Amino acid sequence: MPTHIKALKCPQCGSTRATKISEDHYRCDSCSTEFYLDSDDITIHHKVETKPAPNTFLRRLLLIILAPAAFFSLITIGLIVWGSSREETSRERDGEEHMSYACERLMAFSSTAGRPIVVLCGAARRDDSSGDWDHAKGFMYFFDGETYEIIKKLELPDVTGSVSVTDARQFEDGTYYVVLNKKRLFAIDRSTLDVKEIHGEDYKLPEFTEGFGKVGLYFYKYGDALEVETNLGKKFVYYPIANKLYTDRSIFKAYEDKLPAPQLRTHFTFSEQMTGSDYQDEQIQLVRYQALEQLGYPRYIPSFGWENDRHSYYPKKIFVSQYVVEQSRLQSYEDFTPGSYYFSPTVLYESADQILISFKPTAAADAKKMLRCLDAQTGKVLWSCSEGLDGLDFCLGVARFSGGYVLVDYSHSWLISSEGKVMTCVDIHSRFR
Repeated sequence: MPTHIKALKCPQCGSTRATKISEDHYRCDSCSTEFYLDSDDITIHHKVETKPAPNTFLRRLLLIILAPAAFFSLITIGLIVWGSSREETSRERDGEEHMSYACERLMAFSSTAGRPIVVLCGAARRDDSSGDWDHAKGFMYFFDGETYEIIKKLELPDVTGSVSVTDARQFEDGTYYVVLNKKRLFAIDRSTLDVKEIHGEDYKLPEFTEGFGKVGLYFYKYGDALEVETNLGKKFVYYPIANKLYTDRSIFKAYEDKLPAPQLRTHFTFSEQMTGSDYQDEQIQLVRYQALEQLGYPRYIPSFGWENDRHSYYPKKIFVSQYVVEQSRLQSYEDFTPGSYYFSPTVLYESADQILISFKPTAAADAKKMLRCLDAQTGKVLWSCSEGLDGLDFCLGVARFSGGYVLVDYSHSWLISSEGKVMTCVDIHSRFR
C-alpha cells in the first residue's frame, strides 16, 4: 500500500501543534484534546478533555474574581455621581432662582462713605413642598444706588411669615430706623450696613422693661421720636438721641421745656392752603424759616398759610399763628422763591447748600410732576427735571451722593445726575418675581 503523507491536525480545533504522549497518542497544544491514530492512518480517534488550558483557566479565574469587584465599583461610582448631582440640585433649589419673594417698599439713604444705598425688604420662602409663607424668612438686600449691584444680603431669622415695612426714617444722629409689622424696631448702621433689632429693655428705661407691644416712628414734624405702646398698654413718645420720654399727651406741651443748648437752625417747607380759609386763592410759597432747636430734642415744623387770626378781636390776615410761633420756637421766615408757582409740592431733601423739591408747575390735572434743585443760600435754580419721572408720585426715600440723587418709591429707583438728568429708572421688585 502506498504511503500518504498527511498533516496532523487536532480533530477538535484544527491546530497543527500537538505533543506526542506515546505511540500514536497526541495532545493538542491549543485546546488540550487528546487523540490517537489508527494504524492505517485513516481514522483519527479523539477524546475531548473539559479541563481548560492553564492560561484559559487563569483568565477565567481572574474574570470570576474581578467581575463582582468591577460591578460594585460601578455601583459606587454611580452613587457618588448621583449623590453629587442631587447635592448640586439641592444647592440650586436653595438658591435665589428657586425662591419666591414678597417684596415690600424700597428705602434709600447715603452711607457714611457717601454712596447711595437702596434697601429692599420683604420675606422669602423656598419654592418647594417644604416652603410656605408661614415659615418665610424676612430679609434685607442692600443695593448700590448707582450701579444697582447687590452689596449685602441679610436674613432676618427671627422675622417669619409676612413682612410689612411700617415706617423708615433716618434720625439726625445718622441712625436709620426701620419698623416691621408695627412691633419690630431695627437700626441700620450706615457705615457697615449691619442691622440690629432694638428691644424695649435696650433703652434701660423702667417704662420699657416689659417690652414693646407696638412701636412706630412718631410724626415727622415733631422731630426724631419713637411712638411706643408697651406690653402693659402704656403709651409713650420717646426721643432716643436726647433720651427724653413723654406720654402721648404731654408731648404736645414739650415746646414749653427749656432747651439746654438751643441753636438757630434753618429749614425749608411749603405753605398750605388752609382749609376753610378766606384766602384759598393765595399761591403756595416755598418758605425758608429759622427756629431755635437742639439735636434730638422735640421740635415742631411750623405750618404756614394765609388765614384769619381766630384769636384777634378784629379780622386779621396772618401767615402763621402765634401758637405755631411758640410751638416751633420760630424766629424768622421768608418767601424763598417769590413769584414761583407750585402745585402739590414737597421738600424732598435739604442741606446747607442744596434743597430738592418736587411739584407740578400748573394746576392742570394732567400736569407732570417735576424735580427742581435749588441753591439753599440764594434760591438760584441749579436744575429742573421733568422727563423720565413717570410713576414717581410718592417719593419714599432720597439719597444724595457726589454724582447726584437717588429717589425711590414702592418698587422703582431713579438715578438723577448732578446736572438733573434721569440716568436710569429700575424696577427692583421685578428682579425677584
